[in-house]
Amino acid sequence: MAKRRDMIDDLIDIQNDFQAIQNPLGGIANTLATDPSQVKVYNPADYKEKPRPNSVYCLRVSAKSDAACSKCFDVCPVDAISIQGSTVSILDSCRKCGLCTMVCPTETMLAQKIMSQQLYDKVARIASAYEKCYVTCTRALGRLPKDNEVLLPCVGAIPSEAWFALLTEFDNLSVYLPLGICDRCRTTTGEEAYVEQIGQAEELSGGAVDLEVDESAMTHEQTRAYKRSQFMSNVAQAGQQLVTRSNPALAGAQAVANRIRAHSRQLTEMQRSLEHEVGVKTQLNRRRILTQKRKVMLAAIQQQPKLAEGFHLDVPACDSSKCTNCGDCVRACVQNACDLDASGHFSVASAYCVNCGACVVACPEGALRMEECDSADLVVRDEEKERREREAQAQREALKKAREQGKRALNKGLDAIERLADE
Repeated sequence: MAKRRDMIDDLIDIQNDFQAIQNPLGGIANTLATDPSQVKVYNPADYKEKPRPNSVYCLRVSAKSDAACSKCFDVCPVDAISIQGSTVSILDSCRKCGLCTMVCPTETMLAQKIMSQQLYDKVARIASAYEKCYVTCTRALGRLPKDNEVLLPCVGAIPSEAWFALLTEFDNLSVYLPLGICDRCRTTTGEEAYVEQIGQAEELSGGAVDLEVDESAMTHEQTRAYKRSQFMSNVAQAGQQLVTRSNPALAGAQAVANRIRAHSRQLTEMQRSLEHEVGVKTQLNRRRILTQKRKVMLAAIQQQPKLAEGFHLDVPACDSSKCTNCGDCVRACVQNACDLDASGHFSVASAYCVNCGACVVACPEGALRMEECDSADLVVRDEEKERREREAQAQREALKKAREQGKRALNKGLDAIERLADE
């Protein structure tokens, strides 16, 4: 239900109208006064980046088998990926669409502009300040993006984990793709990729991503809360400069920045809790690795643990009667989620496991198989938070007890006064 307007909303409208009347040709004058060489021109290449492969994390390389993974080969529209022996390379025919970075479970392919954490921060920053946040591609937009538009080489570059995390917090996300854009695009696998990734995220989060096909229907309005906080900050600055220094959260932009920083701290705390719970290293002293996609997803689950019930993920399970303790499974796991102790006991840290099955492929004895894990394992136990909650509960109980004792003492006093009055 829409919030009712009040005097502050009216003042904001009056301020905007006054600024427009006061300087009606401001935008034109600024454009004419700007150095032509400094004017930014739309160039699709500015939003694209050729991924850099890291062979160390490639499942085919670690498992020494082509059967371990083929996701990047399947999604690449121009067959620009080559894996020879222990070397992963990307050919010059690469379209820089970013689909391989999205689909790779171990993040072997890296492109700084479209890494999961950066994408989350960018979309979250816009969705916090604007009524709508539009995600689109270079072909669909064809111009410089406005402040609430996220321009990507392909919408399919955002993985389902990032969509899931965003949908648990925001309900104003939209994809802008005019009709016919994907049909004529040379990134032929892009449409199927983003449909699958968004579909998975919507199913797991219970949220929804809108689709806009008409540019004239797009809105670029800031949210009511953002405009009000900015207005109140300006009022405070006009009245007393020190106000915003003592309370920077008054400013809408600062509030959004604080939200992004809070999410970053949440990721760090979640990883610290996870490392404390399952251990930083395996029995072979190999450090466990948490991918950005996994980290963003787990952080969202910690905020709403019930969402974990919707996940159905397979992790490796071992038949000890077949295991020869050779260690090939452990060496194949690039996330170091699998562990094998000296007695031959196999275990897996579900939160770190990317459910790729490379360890199953690498096992020469067929001792491993993929089985569905308990979704509760995705909820990381935060001992520090539990301690704070226990202390808060103890304080509440102590306060309740003191209140009851005080009430009994007061009743006794009143009874004594009544007896004295009767006497």
